[in-house]
Amino acid sequence: MAFGVLVLTLLLSLLGLSSVLGSAPLFSIMGYVDGGIQLLCKSSGWFLQPTVKWKGPQGHDLPSDSKVDADRCGLFDVETSLIVQENAGSISCSIQYPDQSREVESRVWIRETFFHFSPYRLASISLGVLCCVLSVAVVGLMISYSISKGKIWAELDWRRKHGVAALREARKHAVEVTLDPDTAHPQLYISDLKTVCYRNNCQEVTYSDKRFTRKCVVASQEFQTGKHYWEVDVGHNIMWCVGVCRDDVDRKVEYETLSSNNGFWVLRLKRQYQYFILNPHRINLSPRTPPTRIGVFLDYEGGTISFLNINDQSFIYTLTHQFEGLLRPYIQHYVNDEKNVTPIKICPVSQGSEKEAPSDTDNLEPIPQVTTPFLPR
Repeated sequence: MAFGVLVLTLLLSLLGLSSVLGSAPLFSIMGYVDGGIQLLCKSSGWFLQPTVKWKGPQGHDLPSDSKVDADRCGLFDVETSLIVQENAGSISCSIQYPDQSREVESRVWIRETFFHFSPYRLASISLGVLCCVLSVAVVGLMISYSISKGKIWAELDWRRKHGVAALREARKHAVEVTLDPDTAHPQLYISDLKTVCYRNNCQEVTYSDKRFTRKCVVASQEFQTGKHYWEVDVGHNIMWCVGVCRDDVDRKVEYETLSSNNGFWVLRLKRQYQYFILNPHRINLSPRTPPTRIGVFLDYEGGTISFLNINDQSFIYTLTHQFEGLLRPYIQHYVNDEKNVTPIKICPVSQGSEKEAPSDTDNLEPIPQVTTPFLPR
């Protein structure tokens, strides 16, 4: 390789071409380093190993890192880099032979605009924009929350005022409801025809075609016309159903879905605070006060059955349906832990009952809910 370079050099000297230069320096911007810009200068095709110099605007030399490599043909390639700061001005890269006989030079002008998009400034700008966006979003959310809260309070106030009047109207149609022991599941113990309590042990009962295989019981009363109202004390049980069902529902199916498609119009609690209705799809409910006493108002011709929370005298939900056939009050009582079970009772209702109903709305923070209001007819 060295012999070939020597021969090539002698030939070039004889031909007067020993001063042939390499390519003009080519600049590249590598990126931002240590608050400055890293410049890269390259040149190739030098017959003799050259020297490299970086110069500032005033012509003074600048310190740099350089690398000279020989390619397969014995020609030299030069690569040199320099980090310049803001306002560096005119920067030149010159490459020449050691005897300084010939040189090539390229020049670049470093302006302030090169530094406008440094990572630090870009990060600062991005952070500022993000802060502005977040501020606007927070203000928007606060305004939206205030408006929503005002609407919720307005709705709750409406429900409270109209609920009291509607409850008074519903209680004008109060009827006596008694449970039919011949329809009760063997694990449901009936006392005084008003109280039902779940037990893990089955009791001995007479066989009856009317008896349910699911853990429920219906009332002796049948409704096929008119308006009827009754109240059920569900206590603090965590699983129950209260409402009405058609008299001709299949009583020997244990796990039938309790939906309006199957002849059941019931309010259901499954686990703690999971209130819902199937009409026929599941509708989740959020009463503002967990009810322990439920009012049920059936308007047969009007096609509505409404559930009221007697604890705070407010609406829970109203189901609409064109009823057909006989309807019976329905109670389902089931638990996983007998230690936490309490009886479910049908409560006596009088014209003055609304004055005695507990009301703790003044001390509770309302929980937003989406329900269908009960409309008295």
